[in-house]
Amino acid sequence: MLAVVGVLSVSSASIIVRLVDAPTLAIVFWRLTFSVLFLSLISLRGISFKCVRGVGIRYVLVSGLALGVHFISWIESLRYVSIAVSVTLVSTYPVFTAVESYFIFGERLRFNQYLGVSLCVLGILIMFLVSGFDVYSSYGVLLALVGSVSASIYFLIGRYVRRFCSLIEYVLPTYSTSALTTLLVATSLGVDLIYYPLSSWLFFMLLALGPMIGGHTVFNYLLRFMSAVTVSTLVALEPVGATLLGVLVLNELPYPTVVLGMLVTVLGVCLVFR
Repeated sequence: MLAVVGVLSVSSASIIVRLVDAPTLAIVFWRLTFSVLFLSLISLRGISFKCVRGVGIRYVLVSGLALGVHFISWIESLRYVSIAVSVTLVSTYPVFTAVESYFIFGERLRFNQYLGVSLCVLGILIMFLVSGFDVYSSYGVLLALVGSVSASIYFLIGRYVRRFCSLIEYVLPTYSTSALTTLLVATSLGVDLIYYPLSSWLFFMLLALGPMIGGHTVFNYLLRFMSAVTVSTLVALEPVGATLLGVLVLNELPYPTVVLGMLVTVLGVCLVFR
């Protein structure tokens, strides 16, 4: 049930991002900052960060950096390619997570998972061909793939740290690190983080409550009970929901080739998950 809630929550992220009247860095910063504030209010009592001290803090810092890179690159990709292409590509976590899990955790793949990863790669190639090698859209494709690789690192670290840390002990410092990183980048580039219309602030908070807390935080919770490949595969079901919402809310109809690439990728995801 929690997995379903998580998938539905993250599926709404791309739609909300398209509706926000703000630059990428501002969206990422306030999404993370409001998430930290909301989670802190929920967990005022009994918060301890003993488990992330010492060596553990290094993992949290890297995880936070990876999460920041994931959000910045993916949200920026939405400005260059369609929701269907962007979300499908950035949701190919299993391709990278499976390979990394094999070398780091020794989590061996079965035949159907190898086949699923291969189909995901084929889906990525189809998505890339959709861009027609146009510089503008190809840049969006590459940004989405950067978001996918960085997300796989974030999931793998979460898989390791969640073995000995509670959910709040892990996500609060991780989200805070990611928010601080984004703040430093935004400040250095002179990006305005304050002066936005009321509607943008409402969308910032909605991103925090829905895709962030209802999505990413739920998936971090599941990392304690499932493998990194399994959890990241659940997230890879996001393209279907996001594309449907894009059609319903923004009237953004995907090209037939995009649909083909999505179907191939989702089929690969299902094989990995099975």
